[in-house]
Amino acid sequence: MAAFDVGKDAGVIGTGQKCLNTAGGWVDALFLSLPGLIKPFLPRPSFRREDFERELDFYFREGYADNPRSFFRRPEKIPHYTVSPMDSPSRIPCELISFESAYRTVNPLVRERFEGHSANRTGYLIRWAHGDPGRKTVLCLHGFMLGEPAQAEKMFQVRRLFDAGLDVALFITPFHWRRAPQSPFMRGIFLQPGDPAMTGECFGQAMHDLHISFGILRDLGAGEIGLAGASLGGYNAALFISLCDEPAFAALIVPAVNMSRPFGVETPAHAFKTDTELMMKARKVWELHSPLHLQPRIDRDHILIVASRGDRLCPFDQVIQLCEKWDWPRHRFLTGGHWLIFNNRLRGRAWYSFLRDRGFMEPGL
Repeated sequence: MAAFDVGKDAGVIGTGQKCLNTAGGWVDALFLSLPGLIKPFLPRPSFRREDFERELDFYFREGYADNPRSFFRRPEKIPHYTVSPMDSPSRIPCELISFESAYRTVNPLVRERFEGHSANRTGYLIRWAHGDPGRKTVLCLHGFMLGEPAQAEKMFQVRRLFDAGLDVALFITPFHWRRAPQSPFMRGIFLQPGDPAMTGECFGQAMHDLHISFGILRDLGAGEIGLAGASLGGYNAALFISLCDEPAFAALIVPAVNMSRPFGVETPAHAFKTDTELMMKARKVWELHSPLHLQPRIDRDHILIVASRGDRLCPFDQVIQLCEKWDWPRHRFLTGGHWLIFNNRLRGRAWYSFLRDRGFMEPGL
């Protein structure tokens, strides 16, 4: 087994590493500057204060703010789905699975604008499969504003997993890829600090459709299914294993943990006057679905967390909070930021060692 960081020693680093973490964080800072550059071109939220507050109050009145687990819904049954062949850049046998997402917003005040996006009503799975039943499967969860299958095939190194005997699948998060609005200015609709209620319902649908995806994969003959999520996908994986024990494992790679940073509810310019009390309500709803409020329902030995110390997109201190709350699952901390990592090979070593220890890969592969 490869060596992993030990909890209480995980924060001890040298001066050279600190400099590299700072350098990696600079790259993240450039990315974080983009919203400010395009902000003048984006439509300004047009909520009236009373409507905004009424939507927030729903989550308090119904008890979801104090009991986040009660907010999430499981589908009653697996919907009809279709399977069609799909091209793969690596020429791996690949198929597109389409299904109807019958998710209904928990908050009725959000329903009209949520359901107005017709493309989002269809859910998708991409599956690279050997064709025989019982294969162990890695279900990949992509990052924010990603989800293009060819890109995911490279990012998750699908060819290596497939050649190791695994089936691999990609879950398309709501409002991403073919589920996204056509307007380029609305492509980031899944995360809206100016609309915490809408964002909460996006996560509600993501969990609902992930349950469907597990059901479809099992219906297609999949064996054990483990989750591998990156960035926003890591957040979704952490949330999912806090709601159910279906996954055989969960690997959280440079995961988001809490949405209060870097883009919290104080970030957008509202069309009405705000105050401390209103922003406290908004933050509580914005953070309702954070894994920091929940405990995993799978064994901590079945969890891997890989994070970067200089990450400014998915702040490292929040990852430490999650590790502490979850009693230090298996973890590996890297040098650099979210995008620029200076010892990236350690991420692969941690991941493949984890797969071998979980019985998903043979020794030596």
